[in-house]
Amino acid sequence: MCPLLPRWLGVGLSLLLLTGCVGRVMPPEPQSLAHPVDIYLLDHGRHSSLVLPRAEGGVVRYSYGEWRWYVEGRRHFPAGAAAMLWPTEAGLGRGIHPGIESPHQFHRLAPEGVAEVYPFQAEASRVQALQRHLDGHFERAEVEPVASEEFGLEFVPYPRGYSAAHQSNLVVARWLRALDVEVQGSPWFSNWRVDEP
Repeated sequence: MCPLLPRWLGVGLSLLLLTGCVGRVMPPEPQSLAHPVDIYLLDHGRHSSLVLPRAEGGVVRYSYGEWRWYVEGRRHFPAGAAAMLWPTEAGLGRGIHPGIESPHQFHRLAPEGVAEVYPFQAEASRVQALQRHLDGHFERAEVEPVASEEFGLEFVPYPRGYSAAHQSNLVVARWLRALDVEVQGSPWFSNWRVDEP
């Protein structure tokens, strides 16, 4: 065992405790949005995903996760522990749903279940920029996307590895910040609190 491992684990645990383990989400003020569009943060219990509108109609859902866990279905303890201790292969998931227009239909886009849906608004230009960035991973992928019926998503490899410091909920928080949504604290355990703007 690496002699520095217990120290790094202690530092990581301390940081989680200090940040409160709750992600406080503060959307932008409605009057600050020139062209507002509806977006949705989905809490699935242990992980989260982001649903954005499509210009062609319907919605697209994005999710990030550890490749072996989400794509290959390797959900035993050693695989989970490895993903927390050092970077492992990661995947970006995308599900395009042209026929879904309302949060009441979101059970159809997330087979793993939805514990909570948090709706709010963001600036259309920022939403489009984030979509272009995320879709670019699919366009540049050197392999065919891998379909997951369990999650209703297609996955491609993501360039940055999955780790305790770069896991699904923290990545979704980063996507929200790209939409000018303020996120305080740490949603590491998929504990979200959305404040009214």
